[in-house]
Amino acid sequence: MPFSYLCHEIFYLLTNLITKKMKKLLFVAAVAALSLSSCSTVSHTAATENVDTQIMNRSTANLKVSDKVISYTFVPDGAHNRAGMKSMKAAAVQKALEANGNGDVLIAPQFEVKTKSFLFWKKVKAITVKGHPAVYNDVHNTTQAEADVASTLNGVSRHK
Repeated sequence: MPFSYLCHEIFYLLTNLITKKMKKLLFVAAVAALSLSSCSTVSHTAATENVDTQIMNRSTANLKVSDKVISYTFVPDGAHNRAGMKSMKAAAVQKALEANGNGDVLIAPQFEVKTKSFLFWKKVKAITVKGHPAVYNDVHNTTQAEADVASTLNGVSRHK
């Protein structure tokens, strides 16, 4: 048997084997693609209705506001940039309070946002936040006198 004939037969067997495996693989891929694609329509039949509720907080606290103005520059990472401006400002306030004595809130925050513009979007490079840190103290149950003052300030008359 000549060597060229033997090479030809081996080539034919390998080609036939590969072709059968490729057909099988293509068939499995087509079935998987069809089973993963959906041609259904989702319809919602339930309606929602807003419920008018109010949450009442029955505790009162004093807020001690510092005279000192703190400043902090926050450099957002990719996750913060994807979360949006509101999230980045909240993170800047949190980091500013952590870096300057762990205050509870930042009173009258002022933001300076530095951005870099691209063709279709802007990337925030840094946010500098300034404000007065404040701490809650003397948390206690609301007295009737405090509740009356709060009602008066909110325009609600408690007289019967």
